[in-house]
Amino acid sequence: MLRSLPRPPIFSRALMSRSAVTPAGTTVVAATGNSKARLRGVVFDMDGTLTVPVIDFPAMYKAVLGEEQYNSMKSQNPSGIDILHHIQTWNPVQQQKAYEIIADFERQGLDRLQIMPG
Repeated sequence: MLRSLPRPPIFSRALMSRSAVTPAGTTVVAATGNSKARLRGVVFDMDGTLTVPVIDFPAMYKAVLGEEQYNSMKSQNPSGIDILHHIQTWNPVQQQKAYEIIADFERQGLDRLQIMPG
């Protein structure tokens, strides 16, 4: 016989009484137990779960690394390149230039952002 499990504390009546609905219709719950707690931010994973992927990562990596270094790293790491980790080994001037290129690609991606259907 299956028995139901107790609900986690976040669904308790006390916490639900400190909830709010955003203009988008999302319910926000203060899970701290402090009635003065405020939502300071929301982080969304924009890698193809909620949005259609629009950033051309190979082009971004080539712009940061150069085509020759990108191809070399890609052949050594066919499962992927951790570009942020790699950039950390560079001098500050090179790092800044790389981060500016990445930020530019991300801004372009925001301009073409599309919500995933469904």
